Amino acid sequence: MHYPLLDGVPGPPTITAGDLRAGRRCEFDLLVEADVRLGRREAVPSTPDAVRDRFGAAGRKWEAQVTERLTHEHDDGVRDARGLDSEATLRLLTDPSVRLVHQAAVRADRFTGRADHLVRDDDGRWIVAETKLARSAHAHALTQVAAYAEALLEAEVDVAPFVRLHLGDGSVVDTALEDVAQDLAIVRSRVLEVLETHLREGVPVAWGDPRWRACLRCDACRAELAASGDVGLVAGVSSYRRRLLLQAGVPTASALAQRTDPVEGVEPEDLAVMSAQARLQLVEPTPQAPLAFEVHTPAVLPEPSPGDVFFDFEGDPMWRDDFDDDPGLEYLFGCLTTDEGERFTPFWAHDRAAERRALVDFVDWVAQRRRRWPGMHVYHYARYEQSALTRLASRHDVYRDEVAALIADEVLVDLYAVVRSSVRVGSPSYSIKRLEPLYMGADLRDPDGVTGGGESIVEYQRYREAVTRGDAAGAAERLTDLREYNEYDCLSTLRLRDWLLDHAA
Repeated sequence: MHYPLLDGVPGPPTITAGDLRAGRRCEFDLLVEADVRLGRREAVPSTPDAVRDRFGAAGRKWEAQVTERLTHEHDDGVRDARGLDSEATLRLLTDPSVRLVHQAAVRADRFTGRADHLVRDDDGRWIVAETKLARSAHAHALTQVAAYAEALLEAEVDVAPFVRLHLGDGSVVDTALEDVAQDLAIVRSRVLEVLETHLREGVPVAWGDPRWRACLRCDACRAELAASGDVGLVAGVSSYRRRLLLQAGVPTASALAQRTDPVEGVEPEDLAVMSAQARLQLVEPTPQAPLAFEVHTPAVLPEPSPGDVFFDFEGDPMWRDDFDDDPGLEYLFGCLTTDEGERFTPFWAHDRAAERRALVDFVDWVAQRRRRWPGMHVYHYARYEQSALTRLASRHDVYRDEVAALIADEVLVDLYAVVRSSVRVGSPSYSIKRLEPLYMGADLRDPDGVTGGGESIVEYQRYREAVTRGDAAGAAERLTDLREYNEYDCLSTLRLRDWLLDHAA
């Protein structure tokens, strides 16, 4: 955003595609950034995030690849408008020899930006296109490219009646501009309204102001949540529910824990659940009880079988090779069994062909165990494993029916669903790593090792880099770390299953 100075006073803001995205995601963060630009406060320190950095690098690499491909397709009719302002870019578009413009500056009333690609079609119209690493056309991406198209229309450029996205899976998606126009108008109007209202008030944005949506996840929100003991720290309190609670005078987790009066817009049973969750989260941990919990409904679990499997995937969502436009690789199918003592069985896959073999081997291995132990189950935590197996069967066109049968026959058991339906714990997150103080005891994971899914993505990238430079020892060390991390997740799933049997029966 940019606030032009009018007689030394900030005037109406000019917004960007980034502001549209921020306004859709988190209005509080948008206003914090506005305050920084207006000199009203210091910037919020950014939390280091290696995964976010890697996604950013992958996105820039993908944009460069699309740019190179489009340039090759259009030969000498290509211009790079990087460094040109919007007026110079408009003059470029009037040149009939120009067929493709990269990084085109666009400007309209209260909006400015730079479109990735403008492509002239056979009818002389300009197709506005953006490159996105995502595999589907997200709402913000469509809003962004539509904003560029409308800015060019305002400048009387002959624009195609649709906008285009080059997605990370290699697909090209065209969407009618009229199908996006209403969403763009709503988002743009709201962002301008929020910024103009805030500018008129002349003071920094206040945390907890119910007028502004807060995502509860960005750096700005997390800093305020922690500092204030905010009600948004309570598991199950969404951004929408938080606004209702704020309007009812319930700003903190402590206030929610004590709340007995109704809250408009919140069902009484939902309020009771959130209040109980808040009370648990306020319990101070002790060595004897590191995490408070309560069983509210008996857990429904299958009878244990000697053939049971405790399963966890490791995947790299940004993996791709030169022969496959479909990104992402499930590089480790980790399985822990107990019929011969605790035994870890990994199915590794470092390329697409190996991924297919790993899927086939895993499904065959499970089928063999089912023949020996018909009552066995495959336990996992959250829905990712089921979704990934279904996606892999479709990707490789193999064992579709067998995977579907594992799901239909309820061989796969999601312990996350069991936890949420039976137990409340004193944690703002129900990730399996936050539950481990309940049941891992002295075996809690090493904080210096690979401890999260995001870290495993980065660690696998380091493995691939070591392979590329011929560092066999470094590559082996990375794989050992990843194996140990995955094996621990499988062990955690086993211990959680046993804990649920003991405590939530």
